[in-house]
Amino acid sequence: MGIFNNRELASATLIALVLLWTCYKNETFFPLLKTAAKSLFLHAVFITIISLLVYISLIAFVLYSFDIWNFEQIKNTAMWFVFVGFAQLLNATNIDDPKLYLRSSLSAQVKIIVLLQFLVAFHSYSFVVELILITITSLLAGCSAFSQNKPEYNQANKICNFLLVAIGIFLLCHSLLTIYQEPSKFFTIDNFRNFLVPILLSVSVLPYIFCFYHFLAYERAFTKTRIYTSSKSLQRYAKLQSFIVFRGQHKQIHEWLLYSCTAEFESKETILASINNFKNQQCAPTV
Repeated sequence: MGIFNNRELASATLIALVLLWTCYKNETFFPLLKTAAKSLFLHAVFITIISLLVYISLIAFVLYSFDIWNFEQIKNTAMWFVFVGFAQLLNATNIDDPKLYLRSSLSAQVKIIVLLQFLVAFHSYSFVVELILITITSLLAGCSAFSQNKPEYNQANKICNFLLVAIGIFLLCHSLLTIYQEPSKFFTIDNFRNFLVPILLSVSVLPYIFCFYHFLAYERAFTKTRIYTSSKSLQRYAKLQSFIVFRGQHKQIHEWLLYSCTAEFESKETILASINNFKNQQCAPTV
């Protein structure tokens, strides 16, 4: 058996065909693709990706020490990194409430749908059948997403969703039948690792995403310090004092910097006075 199963090969083939077709039909798509690829090697982006890669490597090492992760999990870990870990990293910029994000992410890992997805993915068909299945389900999913909030396409949305559910139930039943007929192929340590490792990686990456969210929040908040003054020492002083006075609450730091102006960044004394004035104004009772 090869490294990739027929479902993974069919998915890769479909993605490649779609990209080639898009490049052929749209002359501007390939330059945009090249620009997006180059952006991954920008200093800040590249350092962030490398730091996530190092973090996941450390998590894999910890799991390896408990005999949960082994070298046969390299493919699953790499695919998880590309399709889940990197996606979560990008979504960190859209997080509104980090605590709510952590709760929803943790609850998503213990839902029954995770087990059902694993059971459906357990059995793969021939390459041609998988290619047809993935093409059909992708088209149905795309049509469903397109018609979701359009009343005029309500009937089409229901039909697409019904067909997707029907295909999912069929695949699940066929996988369960395969497991029933050949239980020894399913109930193995390797399959248990295939199920457990992605879940553990998704849970373990949450502290990194949480820290990355706060890093971005502070970077956004402190951007104006570079506008108000070119002095590195005054920038550092403003960051440190505001962090201490506002107890690390980046939203208050951001509001203070919006309240401030260039004249208040002439010296350490004026910066501290600006911070205290803003804090007193926030604490003052409103009539």
